[in-house]
Amino acid sequence: MKRPPSNRRSIRRNLLGGATVVTLLVGGAGVWAGTVDISGAIISHGAVVVETSEKKVQHPTGGVVGKIFARDGDHVQAGDILVELSDTIARASLAYVRKNLDELYARKSRLEAERDGSQRMAPSPELVARMDDPEIAATVASEQRLFDLRRIEVSGNKARLRERIDQLGKQIDGYSAQESAKAKEISLINDELVDIRSLVERKLTLKSKLTEYEREATRIEGERAQLVSSMAQAKGAIAEVELQILQLDKQFASETGSELRDVEAKIAEFEERKVTAEDQLSRIDIRAPASGTV
Repeated sequence: MKRPPSNRRSIRRNLLGGATVVTLLVGGAGVWAGTVDISGAIISHGAVVVETSEKKVQHPTGGVVGKIFARDGDHVQAGDILVELSDTIARASLAYVRKNLDELYARKSRLEAERDGSQRMAPSPELVARMDDPEIAATVASEQRLFDLRRIEVSGNKARLRERIDQLGKQIDGYSAQESAKAKEISLINDELVDIRSLVERKLTLKSKLTEYEREATRIEGERAQLVSSMAQAKGAIAEVELQILQLDKQFASETGSELRDVEAKIAEFEERKVTAEDQLSRIDIRAPASGTV
């Protein structure tokens, strides 16, 4: 059955009217939104938080765990000890450094006393306060014995050299006495030669006798000259021995100064190692960086 033409025209008019109204509404809303200013904002409160609040605890060098003072779930305060590392290696290292430092300071005391020519060694200030320690006292006593032995050795060497000087001095005295005797002998022969020459000139004696006396005078003069030469050699030997004494002192002072510089350099090195060893020993306790739950 077909609808009448009048009804179809009525439906088309209604649809066309509705579409026109919708188009006008949408278009009007778009034009209003593009031309009207909105002044205002929505304000709300908020907070920013980190994803996790965990704190990691780590030792700078590591080591063997000796004791554990905290377990999972324990609540700790900042600074509480969580783990204690074994201190065996740290204490052994520090003891080794301290022992070497004590020996070096004792050696330095001996070398300074030797350098200054002192009769007895004075312990350095680093050791004086701990002289009640048997090990410190034994170390200082050992260096004192070495100081005494070295001083005796140097004194003995000097004494032998001075004894050599005394011997040479006595030889010079002997040569001088012989030289004086030869000089007197030559003087007597010269007097006799004057008389013999007078007799020869007057032909009262043989010329051979004059020759014999002249030969004897020449021999004695030669012996006298040899004695003078021996005295000069002995004096030269004394000068050499005196130089050896000076060189002995100079060599001893040079060796002492060189050894003292080496000891001072080693002391500086071990002082730095001591600081490091003490720092390592102080870090055996691992503490909580903040309060919280393990």
